[in-house]
Amino acid sequence: MKKFLFFAVFSFLFLSLDAQQLSDFRSVQNGFGPVRTLERATSDITPAEIQFWVGSGTNEMIAVFYWCQDSAVGLAYGYRWNGTKTIGDMLQEIDAADTRITFNITTWINSYSYLDSTFNLTIASAGMLSYTINGVWANGLTDLLSNNDLFEMEEYGNCSTPTNVIPVTDPNGPQLPDDETISLNEIEYWVGGGPNRVILTVNWCDTAIAFAWGINFSGDSILVADIMNTVALYDPRITFSYGAWGITDIAYQDANYNLSLAGDWWMYNVNGTTAVQGISQQYVKNGDIIKWGDESCGIADLNFNYVWTTPVQAVSGVANDVTLYDGVVGSDHYIAISYDDPAILGWATSCQVTRGYQDIANPTLLASYGNEQNAVGQASTSTTDVISLGDNGVATLTFGIPIMNGIGYDFAIFENSLNDIFLELAFVEVSSDGVNFFRFPSVSNTQTVNQIGNAGSVDARHIHNLAGKHRSGWGTPFDLDDLTGYTNLNTNHITHVRIVDAVGSINPLYGTTDRFGKIINDPYPTDFASGGFDLGGVAVLNGWTPSGIRENSQLEINVYPNPCTDYVMIDNQEGKTAILYNTLGQVIKSISISSSQEKISMKDLNSGIYYLQVGASMKKIIKK
Repeated sequence: MKKFLFFAVFSFLFLSLDAQQLSDFRSVQNGFGPVRTLERATSDITPAEIQFWVGSGTNEMIAVFYWCQDSAVGLAYGYRWNGTKTIGDMLQEIDAADTRITFNITTWINSYSYLDSTFNLTIASAGMLSYTINGVWANGLTDLLSNNDLFEMEEYGNCSTPTNVIPVTDPNGPQLPDDETISLNEIEYWVGGGPNRVILTVNWCDTAIAFAWGINFSGDSILVADIMNTVALYDPRITFSYGAWGITDIAYQDANYNLSLAGDWWMYNVNGTTAVQGISQQYVKNGDIIKWGDESCGIADLNFNYVWTTPVQAVSGVANDVTLYDGVVGSDHYIAISYDDPAILGWATSCQVTRGYQDIANPTLLASYGNEQNAVGQASTSTTDVISLGDNGVATLTFGIPIMNGIGYDFAIFENSLNDIFLELAFVEVSSDGVNFFRFPSVSNTQTVNQIGNAGSVDARHIHNLAGKHRSGWGTPFDLDDLTGYTNLNTNHITHVRIVDAVGSINPLYGTTDRFGKIINDPYPTDFASGGFDLGGVAVLNGWTPSGIRENSQLEINVYPNPCTDYVMIDNQEGKTAILYNTLGQVIKSISISSSQEKISMKDLNSGIYYLQVGASMKKIIKK
């Protein structure tokens, strides 16, 4: 119970006013005497609306306390008593009965405040306080109360008196049941990247089920909006729909469930307390739990705090992706850029590295080969002009000019592989402020039954959005379109690129996972000074599209209509293979051309940009 400060009561003198002034003005109590304010109409709240009564007795009245700064609201209490009571007695008893409200009183009322899960109300530090009984200013705290009085207290001089009066709830009312939750150790599917972790849970009602995802992130905190965007980017089973007033639907679909809530109301809480801010303002920190739920099966108290009692299940990773991605340099279709390509606009200008262990399972020696300057400026075909990160090592690079999101690929990362099969892989993250980093959703379709050793091989066609899939001198490109939708990421102003070694162990104790929760298998252990990802440089592209196999790129093909709607025609390319792939490098179609005018259907494809490769030539196709 709060200590109630109450030392003395003073009666204040009246300022002399003529008859007309007295009809228009009333007094404000402060430490220096009465101040005149314009009279206003009294509140029309009735005793039947009061939810919380303080005291007991045959006399009763209503007390309303107003705040007008951030939340323009008045909160109403009921007060009952027998015998003789003063304003001071009433305030003291309300303060003692409700820990949410505090009155700071010395020889006068200095301030008052109210705090619960819905409101955090205070008055301005320079504010003056007015209190009246039945619309007439009071002489002081010793004024007597009468049955059916209306007491009102407000701040004067800073804002208008609020018209929104809300009866306070009973703080001693029924308690909510515990909100069902789940621990970090129970999460099976983690998305995003970084050392900190939060949990996102979603509770549906029509099918009473609740699922949970784990999200990794960098920085001290992260917006709820960016948490949700990460889950949606990584997991194709879940979608969030937005309207003018926020979330309109959260849908989940897999082989067993088809869950949706369009048309109903969603609420969310953080650590069991209803959130009072929108998802683009509400931050969460390491260890927090965010829960979304349909209010129709939630349980709420009078303050609209919601809990859901459906047990929470950890979702598993997404089913294996069987897509083949772009291959190695010189293959029928590849997306890699040479270190000396004229499309490169610039290179990283600084690099800061935190080394990882040579073997994460034997944490004694750190990787030590190379220095940070080796990753600054232009890459080359040299396999020695690099810096080795070690297991889970991190390199953060900055640029003289921010990277922009152009049409095509925006930057490329170079590693020092001796050939096309010994591939040491790394995650890639970007930031537009150096604080909030967001990881590209990656794919590794490599088998996870047998560990790839330090002399093993990786098929580049099974790898997507991981750095290190090409030989020395050739960079793996990245498209910032893959990271759209983040509130705290400006993809047209990327200032930092972060590269995090993907530990290639298939042991879950040490291994790392792709966007679908699958273990990434690459050469492990590489327990020597140059272990882990070997960084040679980061090139700035700001919009680059592959132009086919460069030594024969001057060859042309005739493709029409372009843009297209239902089909494209290819002239005079009999006996060749036409390969169509999307901007992610995924092969969409592979067709053997058998006539001088080959027709390729585009009707079943979504609108967007595609690339058609025939032999040594490449054409960009726009599907309307």
